[in-house]
Parts: sequence; C-alpha cells; structure tokens
Amino acid sequence: MYKLEIVTPEGIVYSGDVYQTIVNTADGEMGILENHMLVLTNVIPGKIRIEKEGEEPVEYASTYGVIDVAGDKVIILAEEIYEVDKIDAEKETALLEEATAKLESEELSEDEKIRYEKQKFRAETLLRILEESKQKV
Repeated sequence: MYKLEIVTPEGIVYSGDVYQTIVNTADGEMGILENHMLVLTNVIPGKIRIEKEGEEPVEYASTYGVIDVAGDKVIILAEEIYEVDKIDAEKETALLEEATAKLESEELSEDEKIRYEKQKFRAETLLRILEESKQKV
C-alpha cells in the first residue's frame, strides 16, 4: 500500500492508501504499485483507476496534469477531475464542436492549433468515458 493524492486547483479530490493506481500518461497507460520507481510525467485525458485491497475499484476521469511517483507517495495534479457519472456531456459536446470548428479554420497560429487539438482530444476522451460508463449499467 502507498499514499495517493489527487489534487486539482479546487482542492484535494482523493487522499488515501491504495494498492494500485492506473493512469493515462503521455507515455501510455501506467500502473503504479507499491515501491514503484521514481517517475514524473504528464497525465493526459483518460481514466484514473484506484484499487484498494478487498474493495471495488474507483474510477475518475481526468484532464491534463502531471503525476509524481516518489517512493511511498504518489501525487496526481490535474486541471480537472470528474466522477465518471458526473461528466457534463453538454459542456464537453460544446467544447468538441468549438475545437472542431476552430481547427477547420485556416487562420490559426501554431499555439492556437495546439490548444484546440488538446481541447478536442480532451472532450472526445471524456465523452467516450461517459458513454462507456453508461454501457456498463
């Protein structure tokens, strides 16, 4: 077991001892067990799965952030974290439509293009996670 904290600008979303955490990073899906090697990497939109011995796993949806794995403590700092069933489909659809329309425009700077590509990926991912959760029920 190790200590996991998930933090957003609004505060601590999760804090507790866990057996395993699975998170999507820029390098792919990463599973973290006790005594994992030191890691500092980017988190990309996707699921965070928290496993505790003898309990059902808990899943959150995250947007962009970083994860710091340091000995017996793991900290995930994310822009936004949602309980999967609390993802706002209307908001994400609006963000997806805005990003898609902007990316079709030929008048974007390179920075704007990167921003809207990230926004599109974020919205698509959160909408997919929401849809997958509805299919499980």
